[in-house]
Amino acid sequence: MTPGESWASNISWIVPVPPIEKTGTERSGTSDLAIILDHPKAQNMPGIDFDRLRREISMEQVLDLLGFEPTQRTGAQWYGACPLHGTSSGRARHFSVHIAKRRYCCHKCGSQGNQLELWAAFTQTLMHPAMIELCHALGREVPWIRRW
Repeated sequence: MTPGESWASNISWIVPVPPIEKTGTERSGTSDLAIILDHPKAQNMPGIDFDRLRREISMEQVLDLLGFEPTQRTGAQWYGACPLHGTSSGRARHFSVHIAKRRYCCHKCGSQGNQLELWAAFTQTLMHPAMIELCHALGREVPWIRRW
């Protein structure tokens, strides 16, 4: 899978949300995402147990899916080329990841976060569809939040 390539781009089957017409009365700084999530049909989107995913999916699993090969390892701290923006150098160390803390940071592109945020950044999708895609890529069930 390459950055930006995603089955989630055809995700309309999960939550069919019609195009939203902006009236011009939206607050300044309101993003399209905030407007979409405020749409009545978006409220029917099933929830995902993100806490469970953070506990059960390791940083190593995500890095394996991304094809990350560290150029240096110092204990739980790994360094290498950033899987988000890549590099032409075989010895790049812009990307730093702490396996035990499940945190990453690229000192070149500025991207940082946990293993779930890394996957969402790599696939260039929103967190909800990115987690569905990650679960499918790992061959595991999506931990839906059961509502009553």
